[in-house]
Amino acid sequence: MQESKRRHIAKTLTWRVIASVTTFLIARWFFSEDPNATEKATWVALSEAAVKMFLYYFHERAWYSNNFGLDPKSRKHISKVMSNKNIIPHLHKITVEERRQAIGHSSKVIWFTGLSGSGKSTLAGKLEEELFKKGWHTYLLDGDNIRMGLNKDLAFSLEDRKENIRRIGEVSKLFVDSGLVVLSAFVSPLQEDRDFVRSLFKEGDFVEVFVDCPLEVCEQRDVKGLYAKARKGEVLDFTGISSPFETPKKPEIHINSDEESIEASINKVIKYIERLA
Repeated sequence: MQESKRRHIAKTLTWRVIASVTTFLIARWFFSEDPNATEKATWVALSEAAVKMFLYYFHERAWYSNNFGLDPKSRKHISKVMSNKNIIPHLHKITVEERRQAIGHSSKVIWFTGLSGSGKSTLAGKLEEELFKKGWHTYLLDGDNIRMGLNKDLAFSLEDRKENIRRIGEVSKLFVDSGLVVLSAFVSPLQEDRDFVRSLFKEGDFVEVFVDCPLEVCEQRDVKGLYAKARKGEVLDFTGISSPFETPKKPEIHINSDEESIEASINKVIKYIERLA
């Protein structure tokens, strides 16, 4: 498990407090017959804390500089952390505007968000078919397919789900830069994560489509049986049951998939993006 920076700091501080208090008590006992026992014990504890924090820094740097005892995945993470300062973006001569001109249409990401079973993947797939017929260059990114390859190392904890969306956002950005219309269909339940993905794109290049559907309807459509398993506690952190879904604040397009036909929903999206083309 890769710990967050906040958790790591909290653990370090709490352990440091425990260690210093222990040192104080030992020193207080050692100087118990001295009239200045408390003062001396306090001085020893503070000195010990300062010296050990100084030594701890260099101890950690020393261990970060070698791969002894690390599995391959951990070695890659350490290498990434140490090499970030050496990364210099390469500016390509062919711009996204030139790619768009050559292809004949604008590029953007159509980000479908909604509960599992709301119809995101169905709409994204049908939209891709219709755009392809019109001669648009597209690519569809879907949750299950991404987790079979790029993100197969991620589980479903909150931290892993945030990383899942972050990676998808970065991949979508590369596709948009190549001149394609990217159709991304992911639950992406947290506003913070969707806002992060939006921040990767210029104004108008990120189109959020909220596929709104009542939970009970999603459960009726549940061909994978995931909602039933979540109700029984067999699937943990399942959005809509044991994990929250934050309704998009200002989506570009709002679709009520339990009321609108697929054709009407697709036409709504196509009309919107054609205005941006």
